[in-house]
Amino acid sequence: MVWKGYHEYQSLYMKALLDQNRTLQIKALQGLIKASKILGLDPTRYKNALRAVAPELVAKNGTKKSLKSTQKPAASVQKYSTGKTGSKRPRLMKSKVINGRFEMEFDRKVARKSIKHFILERKGRVLYVFDLKNLKVPFSIKRFRGRGFKEIRVARFDPKTVRVVIETRAPYKPKLSADGRRVTITLPPSAKNEKSRSKESPAANLSSKSFSKAAGAAYGKKSYTVVIDPGHGGKDAGAVGYKRKREKDAVLAVAKRLKKVLEGRGFRVYLTRDRDIFIPLKNRTRFANRKKADFFISIHANAAPKRSSRFKSKGIETYFLSPARSERAKRVAAIENRADVNDLDRYTKNTYLSLLNNKKMVESNKLAIDLQKQILSSLRKKYRGVVDNGVREGPFWVLVGAQMPAVLIEIGYITHPTEAKRLFNPNYQKLLAEGIANGIESYIYHNGI
Repeated sequence: MVWKGYHEYQSLYMKALLDQNRTLQIKALQGLIKASKILGLDPTRYKNALRAVAPELVAKNGTKKSLKSTQKPAASVQKYSTGKTGSKRPRLMKSKVINGRFEMEFDRKVARKSIKHFILERKGRVLYVFDLKNLKVPFSIKRFRGRGFKEIRVARFDPKTVRVVIETRAPYKPKLSADGRRVTITLPPSAKNEKSRSKESPAANLSSKSFSKAAGAAYGKKSYTVVIDPGHGGKDAGAVGYKRKREKDAVLAVAKRLKKVLEGRGFRVYLTRDRDIFIPLKNRTRFANRKKADFFISIHANAAPKRSSRFKSKGIETYFLSPARSERAKRVAAIENRADVNDLDRYTKNTYLSLLNNKKMVESNKLAIDLQKQILSSLRKKYRGVVDNGVREGPFWVLVGAQMPAVLIEIGYITHPTEAKRLFNPNYQKLLAEGIANGIESYIYHNGI
């Protein structure tokens, strides 16, 4: 029940930030601090955010003193631990399904008490969730399919946590064991003797027709709703590149073409803007939530960090919402965020981003993988030198608050002479739109929603 309350306070805090409701922010942060104390979690980020939001409240009620006392976990709650303080964190080396078990092998001993687990039930599915603290994985997400279970997902839940989710259609009683470097979880009885099939980037190169037929037949949903967000607009031109070409114009043209392609495949499609107007970032995902969208796709064009690198900086990359893990991601996010979030303090931004480690991040990551693969496949049919800059994580505020898988696609560098010309070429725009549509259908085909 405490974990449920903790997650509810997280959702409440996100809503308060989006609605700019200061009273609700304070209430949610106080709840998160209290729940963190009971669960033995570090409440520092919530305390800092509360000080930033309501410094007078801290002084008036003496909260400052009481907040310090919450730093130590309750005595009845076990700390996550993997060994001696300062020791290196165990790293996942191998994972496989074998003889009705899911086995993970690490490069050093894993403590049983460092593993917490809980169960979630969602619309005919049962999710068995195992959180392994103070561990590392060499990838963002890895998936296994097999008999007896729908899917096993191994993902980096946050910088120090590995999350394993075993998804089944019927309940069973898993058994967990940690024997030295090996962690084992039993699977449903029907999974025995089934060979594992792992997929790190599940996005087959199917035709658009086979995508649509397979998705519709497998999941029985007649129509999916997509909200397309052409970046910038109005007073915010976005990046201005080669021969004064403007980002806001290029992305609007691509968004309109993508709308036509998706509607031709039976999707219900909305644009956050269909003309040259400015829309605040937070209003874009609000619009998607009101439309009950299944996907939110924000389209942008990148820019070289400095004039001297305009010929070197090129390529396509797809982002999903997460605290930035690289200087590149921070730089790109800073450019795309600058129109609308300058009034948010550092603690508010960091606290909000720290709450994003949930299933939507994993789903958005999976969508980004499929989109990136299909975009490249489509463009490379007729254009040479299309650079793959990969799938990346970044704190893009236009994605904040989305209640569906949400990504931001940088469709090319408007500062690069060749790419700038292509971004305004109707043939290139068409292939780009088809690639994005294929990516969405690839996600539906492999995952369903």
